[in-house]
Amino acid sequence: MATKFFALACISNNNGESRGGSSDLSPRPHYPSMPKYPKGVVAEETTMVEGTESKAVFSVIGMTCSACAGSVEKAVKRLPGIREAVVDVLNNRAQVMFFPDFVNTETIRETIEDVGFEATLIADEGNEKSTLVCRIRIKGMTCTSCSSTVESALQAVHGVQKAQVALATEEADVHYDPKIVSCNQLMVTIEVTGFEAILINSGEDMSKIDLKVDGVRTDHSMRILEESLQALPGVQGVDIHRDDRKISLSYKPDITGPRNFINVIETTGSRRFRAKIYPGGGAGRESHRKEEIQQYYRFFLWSLVFTVPVFLTSMVFMYIPGLKHGLDKKVVNMLSIGELIRWILSTPVQFIIGRRFYTGAYKSLRHGSANMDVLIALGTNAAYFYSVYSVLRAATSPHFKGTDFFETSAMLISFILLGKYLEVLAKGKTSDAIAKLMDLAPDTATLLTLDEEGNVLGEEEIDGRLIQKNDVIKIIPGAKVASDGYVIWGQSHVNESMITGEARPVAKRKGDTVIGGTVNENGVLHIKATRVGSESSLAQIVRLVESAQMAKAPVQKFADRISKFFVPLVIMLSFFTWLSWFLAGKFHGYPKSWIPKSMDSFQLALQFGISVMVIACPCALGLATPTAVMVGTGVGASQGVLIKGGQALESAHKVNCIVFDKTGTLTIGKPLVVNTRLLKNMVLREFYELVAAAEVNSEHPLAKAIVEYAKKFREDEENPTWPEAHDFASITGHGVKAIVRGREIIVGNKSLMVDQNIAVPLDAEDYLAEAEGLAQTGILVAIDGQVAGVLAISDPLKPGAQEVITILKSMNVKSIMVTGDNWGTANSIANEVGIDTVIAEAKPDQKAEEVKRLQALGNTVAMVGDGINDSPALVAADVGMAIGAGTDIAIEAADIVLMKSNLEDVITAIDLSRKTFTRIRLNYIWALGYNVLGIPIAAGVLFPSTGFRLPPWIAGAAMAASSVSVVCCSLLLKNYKRPKELNNLEVRGIMIEDCRGGMSPGTPTRYPSMPRYPKGTSPEAARKAKGSEVKALFSVVGMTCAACAGSVEKAVKRLPGIQEAAVDVLNNKALVLYYPSFVDEDKIREAIEDAGFEAKLMKQETNDMTKQVCRISISGMTCTSCSSTVESALQAVQGVHGAQVALATEEAEVHYDPSIVTSHQLMETIEITGFEAKLISVGEDLSKIELKVDGIKVGQSIRAISKALEALPGVQDIETFPELNKISVSYRSDIIGPRTFIQTIESSGSAHFKAIVYPEEEKDTNRQREIKQYYKLFLWSLVFTIPVFLTSMVLMYIPGIKKLLDVKIVNMLTVGQIIRWELSTPVQFIIGRKFYIGSYKALRHGSANMDVLIALGTNAAYFYSVYIVLRSANYKDFKGQDFFETSSMLITFILLGKYLEVLAKGKTSEAIAKLMNLAPETATLLTLDEEGNVTNEQDIDSRLIQKNDVIKTIPGAKVACDGSVMWGQSHVNESMITGEARPVAKIKGDAVIGGTVNENGVLHIKATRVGSESALSQIVRLVESAQMAKAPVQKFADRISKYFVPMVIILSFSIWLAWFLAGKFHSYPYSWIPSSIDSFELALQFGISVMVIACPCALGLATPTAVMVGTGVGASQGILIKGGHALESAHKVNCIVFDKTGTLTVGKPVVVSTKIFNKMQPQEFYELVAATEVNSEHPLAKAIVDYAKKIREDEENPTWPEAKNFASITGQGVKAVVRNKDVIVGNKSLMLDNDIGVPEEAEVALAQAEALAQTGILIAVDSELAGIVAISDPLKPGAREVISILKSMGVGSIMVTGDNWGTANSIAKETEIETVIAEARPEHKAKKINDLQASGYTVAMVGDGINDSPALVAADVGMAIGAGTDIAIEAADIVLMKSNLEDVITAIHLSRKTFSRIRLNYIWALGYNVLGIPIAAGVLFPSTRFRLPPWIAGAAMAASSVSVVCCSLLLKNYKRPKKLDILEMNEVRVQ
Repeated sequence: MATKFFALACISNNNGESRGGSSDLSPRPHYPSMPKYPKGVVAEETTMVEGTESKAVFSVIGMTCSACAGSVEKAVKRLPGIREAVVDVLNNRAQVMFFPDFVNTETIRETIEDVGFEATLIADEGNEKSTLVCRIRIKGMTCTSCSSTVESALQAVHGVQKAQVALATEEADVHYDPKIVSCNQLMVTIEVTGFEAILINSGEDMSKIDLKVDGVRTDHSMRILEESLQALPGVQGVDIHRDDRKISLSYKPDITGPRNFINVIETTGSRRFRAKIYPGGGAGRESHRKEEIQQYYRFFLWSLVFTVPVFLTSMVFMYIPGLKHGLDKKVVNMLSIGELIRWILSTPVQFIIGRRFYTGAYKSLRHGSANMDVLIALGTNAAYFYSVYSVLRAATSPHFKGTDFFETSAMLISFILLGKYLEVLAKGKTSDAIAKLMDLAPDTATLLTLDEEGNVLGEEEIDGRLIQKNDVIKIIPGAKVASDGYVIWGQSHVNESMITGEARPVAKRKGDTVIGGTVNENGVLHIKATRVGSESSLAQIVRLVESAQMAKAPVQKFADRISKFFVPLVIMLSFFTWLSWFLAGKFHGYPKSWIPKSMDSFQLALQFGISVMVIACPCALGLATPTAVMVGTGVGASQGVLIKGGQALESAHKVNCIVFDKTGTLTIGKPLVVNTRLLKNMVLREFYELVAAAEVNSEHPLAKAIVEYAKKFREDEENPTWPEAHDFASITGHGVKAIVRGREIIVGNKSLMVDQNIAVPLDAEDYLAEAEGLAQTGILVAIDGQVAGVLAISDPLKPGAQEVITILKSMNVKSIMVTGDNWGTANSIANEVGIDTVIAEAKPDQKAEEVKRLQALGNTVAMVGDGINDSPALVAADVGMAIGAGTDIAIEAADIVLMKSNLEDVITAIDLSRKTFTRIRLNYIWALGYNVLGIPIAAGVLFPSTGFRLPPWIAGAAMAASSVSVVCCSLLLKNYKRPKELNNLEVRGIMIEDCRGGMSPGTPTRYPSMPRYPKGTSPEAARKAKGSEVKALFSVVGMTCAACAGSVEKAVKRLPGIQEAAVDVLNNKALVLYYPSFVDEDKIREAIEDAGFEAKLMKQETNDMTKQVCRISISGMTCTSCSSTVESALQAVQGVHGAQVALATEEAEVHYDPSIVTSHQLMETIEITGFEAKLISVGEDLSKIELKVDGIKVGQSIRAISKALEALPGVQDIETFPELNKISVSYRSDIIGPRTFIQTIESSGSAHFKAIVYPEEEKDTNRQREIKQYYKLFLWSLVFTIPVFLTSMVLMYIPGIKKLLDVKIVNMLTVGQIIRWELSTPVQFIIGRKFYIGSYKALRHGSANMDVLIALGTNAAYFYSVYIVLRSANYKDFKGQDFFETSSMLITFILLGKYLEVLAKGKTSEAIAKLMNLAPETATLLTLDEEGNVTNEQDIDSRLIQKNDVIKTIPGAKVACDGSVMWGQSHVNESMITGEARPVAKIKGDAVIGGTVNENGVLHIKATRVGSESALSQIVRLVESAQMAKAPVQKFADRISKYFVPMVIILSFSIWLAWFLAGKFHSYPYSWIPSSIDSFELALQFGISVMVIACPCALGLATPTAVMVGTGVGASQGILIKGGHALESAHKVNCIVFDKTGTLTVGKPVVVSTKIFNKMQPQEFYELVAATEVNSEHPLAKAIVDYAKKIREDEENPTWPEAKNFASITGQGVKAVVRNKDVIVGNKSLMLDNDIGVPEEAEVALAQAEALAQTGILIAVDSELAGIVAISDPLKPGAREVISILKSMGVGSIMVTGDNWGTANSIAKETEIETVIAEARPEHKAKKINDLQASGYTVAMVGDGINDSPALVAADVGMAIGAGTDIAIEAADIVLMKSNLEDVITAIHLSRKTFSRIRLNYIWALGYNVLGIPIAAGVLFPSTRFRLPPWIAGAAMAASSVSVVCCSLLLKNYKRPKKLDILEMNEVRVQ
């Protein structure tokens, strides 16, 4: 659809159609060059004529429809030398681009006349644009006044026709005449008004790019570059920015491009210059927005640094006795320390941070206007300079008493900066639609280089912005299309939904157009770029949306008019307010009691004046419309509705009448054959072959419809060919005739038949009349002079058209149809859709007249059309809506474009515009209402009656909030949902093309069935064998290495009936799974012995597990005391071997004996301790799934389902939850699976049950629920606590309100006390209920936790306050102070702390969440027949995959489960699991891992491990276990936690008692007691503070949170650390023992050198050697064969000559006869045994190889030594550097290997390891580690093999290479997933960083309690009068836990040592 969207159709090569589809494509694609030239023109001539095209415009008379235009176009294009031809039927013109060397204008004119039209050559019209539109970014605008100033200045420039300045986007759109004024002059005009201008787009027909040039040292070099670039053709302008080393170029993209510029720069001079695209050059608006956000954020933070102390010294510390005394000390005369501090701190805020407001005000006033900055500057200056005056007076006068307003100026600036920050943040989100569109363009592209014949010579990855016109780009499956273009090779399906809205992928083949930013689905495409840069469809859509967001809605004029007078009016109003209050005070116009004690009448008046000045907000008015328009157009774009600006939006919301075109609007616009009536006895296929053969030569749309329909009878052919038609003739307006297969065929209307003297039978007449009545066109077909049939052709109605008209009626919008079609068809369509008013046979101008007539009747008219003939009406209508699949002219003329071509989007457009204008009205109501109400309140209208006044800083905050609120109100539009009626209406995008590309669904994919059975086995026998597998265990003696094990395994697997074979070389065992009906144990034993080993059948060992591990989730734990209680209870259960409870993860891991205790009993134990328990995993070798069953009405049903499931084989346990309709099933995944359960459930009873996988409630879900719960509780507590806090601590200082609160109700009981009591009660008993429950559960089991402290502290404060209130109500002279604010604020702060804590704790386990997200949600299950053919495919929930299922994985999809490839080949990205950066090639038989991503081919995978068995599940389990495992250092916290809470309670009581007794017996002066309380209350406050400040949580979270983050970070770095113990040990490591093979070396032998002694060619030599060695399983043999393949790299899978008489000589080599030559490959002893002499030259080569740790292999051919091959296991990249870095970290390295001493010493020397032990058996390795540990070393062992396992277990820390054996990985403490040696350093470094963090946590947690408790107990009170109120103590306690978690979270920023960044180490890939 969008190929037509924006101008210029792409060129298609009609002669380049592929024959035979994809099967004919060669590996090196070839296609003819373009453009076309006459036959016989050689390549050299074509290059000469390119670029010499001419253009001619012809007037063509006689065309009536698009078919005529098509005839003309086709005729012209058939001429040689035609580049392009475009025919405009509306204006009767044809434009032709041609090569004058091959064709001339006269020939073209004659060709047009030959088609039957009159043609005249007309002069080519000038194409120079008289008006251009440039876009300029403007920095520094703050309100509507600024934008109006700039707009007025631009419109005053001569040559500017129109200028629009948008405050919301900070951009200007200027329509100007380039002959009169230039872009630079426009920018100068803007800069003169005081704002910074940056050119975005000049509007000229050229592109622009910025390049960064490195290597330029002098101005002379830059001048040379400038001259070189200006000399290039197509370059329009070059701007040099020497400071930034930047060159900006303007150029014509059809002539040159950015790669040419880079090439010129890099080849200029001495070739030392390097050029690339300037970083961030393409980011545009987004980068500017980010920069602005960061700037405001930085300013705000700095202002806070200075303002917070100013605020505290002026408004908080004055109420703290000790601090107040210090601040009131005099420095000079009456100047106090507090005033001096405030002056010093507020000065940088006023003049440095607030400098931007001075600059803005100066620029504005300089041009005679006043903006927001003027108000801010005046307001803050008034407050600041009056304060300076007050300070100077105080310093010079001994008696002056005045109050400064420094906090007013500083806080005002801070709040305004906060408001601006939030405003730009919100404004940035209004343009998300553009950002999303920009993101569609890919960053890189693959550029192909072609030869003259079109063969691919090379490919190169380039920046996507460097693509030039006519480049050929390769698009692989899953990649984005890099530019607009057309396909020249390949076929695929492309997902265009992001551009066109078409949901289904569109088939693409040679000649088809593609759109940049769309996604290639499945095949490789080569495309030729036609439109790049600013010309691309994507760029034009972005420009359209940007222009829409720039365009002002007419309603915006209202705000613009107000803005002109707003600021001056506010300044006058502010001055008059100050003057009025000042004069009223001066002449005693109000009582003196109105003036607050801290100020005089002048200061009171000044505060009122400043408040008026800063509360007024013109920004809110200015942003009301543009922000809503921006969001509205952005939302429209995301819905596929492109709205061209505010005018269109405003008009659309008023629409009450819609005029619809018919063809292509209400109908599809493509005629289709809907019915066929044969009048002669003939086969329908034969009939259509004759008709199609005649019609295929016609360009008429009806002819094309007939041919397309005829193709359906030839579905077996992709591109059917029709019989040849002779004597073809087209009779204009009637039809066609031709001779086909010797028969005369005439196809046309009734008049054609009459003209040809053919009688029309009555049946045909009736059928024609019937067709016309149904709005169909009847076509008669005559064969040999007789009517043989009648075709009915119709343009069908679009789906949902009728429903759309009905919905519009319900929206009070009238629908009318105006069409150029005949009345019959028009009435028929109108009746079908429900349109009452119809106008038919209307010409384009008549459509426009009808629109104007409707407007004259008072209607607001929208026109919906798609064709050129609709353009006048689209322009005339109030709102023109063009169908996205319509013509370019219609789209250009329209105001709104419906991209998806769905009629339902007409409703969406109108509804969205109505919603947008509702939002604009709301914005205006708020903006005007705010100013109308706010200004009088700020002026003090409420002060005389209530005593209420608005301080300037609060007024400033309100002003800032008003702008933010308007933007946020507009942002709510982002939640727009289209009308509900459309959700019920299923309207699909119309797909015009009938796509037949790709594989036919009927073609079965075939591959052999698995497992293998003997040849000739019937399917029935194979089916019976399934499920009857038997397991046998053999002792195999004589195996020495992995090669031996491979030989045994291969020998066994070659037997028929073998399902699986696994060989354990370390324990000399082989486990075989086989089908006894095909093979027995004796045959297996004989096969092993034939391989050269001794085999004996063993009795299979039992595999019963005597110890299992279960995991349980525990809800309700709050501190270490809770976790210790649960842990102790579990460990006391008989049968439990060990239990670990982690507070951070809220889980328990229990090791238990299932024969003694069950997991249910363990859960009951936890629930008895007072916590909720939920089973996560039972630990048995079982999988578990929960199913939701719908349709259960009675308990009997669920019992019946349970019995049915229990009867299934492999089901171990079933739990039912009737109230949740949930069934939990534990089962053996190798026997049965979840789909079987669902089938069983749904077939039970009367089959009315429906089962699905139960929605998961995983740890993350529980965490989210907990976060929401705490957040909700905190918000509710705030609702009640804030009024309590205000009434007790803030409103008491506001005279009018204080008086009201102090009103007595009964005796001394006040209104304030009653309010506080009522509000604090729900906080205490409803919101705080969880603390009561928690403390009750803890105390019930004899322990005390955090909840006990909170409950005791809050109860003490609350019930003492209740006592005070009751005493006040009963006694007339009682005076007491309540503590209601203490209890409610305490609970509020603790809830806030818990909320932040669970929020932070959730982030500590992000590693697991990321791992879990790797698994795909769905999978495609294939059904196969007995022969392995695919019979069906079905999308299923991936959790329903069962073992042996066959799963289809398409390109770009995730692999759904572990398994092996059965069919297909592809590359799979395994980096997320293995760390391997490069995609790994996968072919049949290769293993794949679940969660990895398939890159480019389709794979069919057989599932081998599912559910809990999968590699991903095991990695998740490993990380979870690591995060659960306690580090030994954690025991310290556990010991403290047992006694902590009881000790704090005793201490709290003792503190209260001590202070109470001290007060009772007057042990301290009475003056110590604050005036508002007595000694008992003072003592009570100290006791409560001690109780609530103590925090055991911080201690309990110190270790586990750091361990969780550390292990999570390790997992993200590819290092799996198995718990806290491994982490703690790793940080102490000072000695590392390395294995050699596979650890320090790659572990895969490779050929490193070859020496040939005779004259044999290398290819022949290696063919003989490979043919011999290919039969061997030895690793050295495989290395030789792999090397030989490289010599035959032209073949993908080379075949070797046949080897006869093959023999393997154990320990020596192999021999065979190849091509009648005796070939022997082996060591020296094998040569001597076969009497082959080894010359001295060979002896020397062998010695050299051994010295280099290489193995020398001798090759003899016909008893003569032919050559020597040196094989080595190469050192891993960077091994030497790793050893060196370890030394610098104080870690010694030792190598212990089973290899020989020569090789070991060579490797050690190369890596600089000093200590080496060689020829060591596995037990010797472990002993060496024990010796090192005995010497005082903390030892780590790094290994990969089975033989390393004992040493890995013995070491303090075992590190296994990820590519190593399963046994080594199981034995290790740390797994290096990427198999990189550098990760050894990372593991040690990370563990050291983690334990530094743990130490910090402990220092903080202990230090906090050690310091905090004494301060809360009042140790500072006697000397400083400082005491800690309980609510602040509670806040500190909450903060301590949060700070520990946040401290641990800083580990997430871990960066590996810098030395590793310098070290370039590639990941090692071991296959």
